[in-house]
Amino acid sequence: MLDGAEALFAMHGYHGTSMRDVANATNTRIALVTYHFGTKDILFSKVVERRASYMAHQRILALDAAKAKAKNGPIPLKELVAGYVWPFVERSAHGGQGWKNYSLLVARLGNTPDWAKVISDYYDPIARQYIVEFRKTLPDVEDEDIHHAFSFMVGSMLALIAEPGRVENLSYGKFKSTRPDHVYQRMLPFLVGGFSAMAQSQV
Repeated sequence: MLDGAEALFAMHGYHGTSMRDVANATNTRIALVTYHFGTKDILFSKVVERRASYMAHQRILALDAAKAKAKNGPIPLKELVAGYVWPFVERSAHGGQGWKNYSLLVARLGNTPDWAKVISDYYDPIARQYIVEFRKTLPDVEDEDIHHAFSFMVGSMLALIAEPGRVENLSYGKFKSTRPDHVYQRMLPFLVGGFSAMAQSQV
C-alpha cells in the first residue's frame, strides 16, 4: 500500500490522490486502506517517513565518519556537502522505481509551503546537526548566511533528483540530467565553491 500510495502522491500530488485511488492501485478495498492508515493525512505522513528514516541513518553515518576523520576538528566543506547530499542522489540514481517516486515526491514537498511541517518533522533534526558542523567549519560566516546557504544546497539537490529536463531543453538535447549520480559530480564542486566564496566574502 505504501508503494502504491508513494507512486500516486509523486505523480498526482496530495490533493490529486484519494484513498480510493490508493485502494484501486493496490487491488485492495478502501476499507482495508482506512483500517491500516485511518486518514489520507496519516497515509501521506507514513509515505514520507518510511524512506526519510533510511535517509537520516545514512546521513548520520556519513557525519559520524567525517567527525572521526576530522578528530573533533572542523570537517572539510566537501565532506559536509557530500555527506548530506550524496545519500539522496545515490538512492535516486540506484534505488529503483520506488526511490525515483519518492525523490519526485520530496522535490514537490520541498517547494510547497503547505507541506513544510511534514518535511520539518522528518528532515530537520538531521539537517540541524549538519548546520552545527557547518558553523564549526565556517566560524567567520554569519549564522543567517549559513542557514540560507544550507537551504540553497538542499534546493539544488531537490532540483537534481526531480530530473525536470531543464538542462536537456537549454542544450537542445545535447546534455542530459537523467543520471543524477553523474550530474552530482558537477554539482558537488559548485556547492562547495558557494560555501567557500561566502566565507571569503566575510574575511
